[in-house]
Amino acid sequence: SSGYGLAMAKAFKDAGFTVLITARSEQGLRQAQEQTGADFIFAQDVTDYAGWERLRDFAADALGDLDVLVNNAGGGLSIKPIEAQSKETIDAIVALNLNSVMYAANVFAPQMKARKSGTIINIASVNSKIVARPDIVSYVSAKAGIMQMTKALAAEWAQYGILVNAIAPGFFETELTKVLFEDKTIKQEMLSHIPQKRFGNPGQDLAGMAVYLSSDAASYITGQTIYIDGGYTII
Repeated sequence: SSGYGLAMAKAFKDAGFTVLITARSEQGLRQAQEQTGADFIFAQDVTDYAGWERLRDFAADALGDLDVLVNNAGGGLSIKPIEAQSKETIDAIVALNLNSVMYAANVFAPQMKARKSGTIINIASVNSKIVARPDIVSYVSAKAGIMQMTKALAAEWAQYGILVNAIAPGFFETELTKVLFEDKTIKQEMLSHIPQKRFGNPGQDLAGMAVYLSSDAASYITGQTIYIDGGYTII
């Protein structure tokens, strides 16, 4: 209901889609609905499998067929060496960034397979493969899993007409990433590695790719992770 999700919801709505947003905070959802014009909102904890089942039932009533599923929930960065992180922190980061996406695939697959169509977009990260920053091991491990899951699901579901792709953002300034930008040294170090010499803007730089991957123009694209990073991963 913020950051990438807010920008993508607005872009989908502007492109003529019927939009349903889900997030944990009802207040955040109501604000997001006002900002984006989303048609429906549904509060749930994405790390709770039962919540995905409730969302499936709600979406069936509200939307009928679900054409596009965007798995955007993520974050929970804990910038510490792995040995300094508690089991609870590790479990929470993996649950939010990896397990939640697998739950969504598990719950929504049957209806997409039955009608032999559907698009799934997972939000990965430059940390999925190209970059591996120290002190966020739990996060980068989960995001690496997203990229491999995207490829495996694409291969498994291609025969059913389901497209599965991922978007891997570079460094964007959002509420969830501001913890990285609070340290001016880290911020400047990251900026120095971006050829375009700026951080990404979700609405300007990322949301359009989600809409494109959901369009007929992308009907021959599946299993791909597309990096949107201002050139960060090319040098």
